[in-house]
Amino acid sequence: MKKRMLYLLSALVVCAGCVSYHTPPEDRRVTVSPDLGTCVWVTDVRLTKAQSQHYTLQANVANNTDGVVRMEYKVVWLDSNGAEIPSVVSTWQPMSAAVRNVVGLTATAPAPEAVDFRLYIQGAQGY
Repeated sequence: MKKRMLYLLSALVVCAGCVSYHTPPEDRRVTVSPDLGTCVWVTDVRLTKAQSQHYTLQANVANNTDGVVRMEYKVVWLDSNGAEIPSVVSTWQPMSAAVRNVVGLTATAPAPEAVDFRLYIQGAQGY
């Protein structure tokens, strides 16, 4: 009985340690500027193709702080050669995330030739 209780207690301590020390998920297509540090993490990055043959990006941004985080994001779309597809929609968009909250963002490719993306996030500039 004592051994069983000791194993249970050890498992709880190990699990608590896992919860306390998070590392942000890594996706090379996503860049979070150093001014945000580890205040936000981008998670659950998904790229789907709609019936229109245009890709749609969906991503979640998690606020890891005890305050509201104001930021901006921009999605740059790339063709099969890795070249940027010029678009008026590839501009900085304001976004904020409430305390310890997750906010989703969505962007649709401007052309069917877009096959990949780059997502940039920075601290808000006067928003």
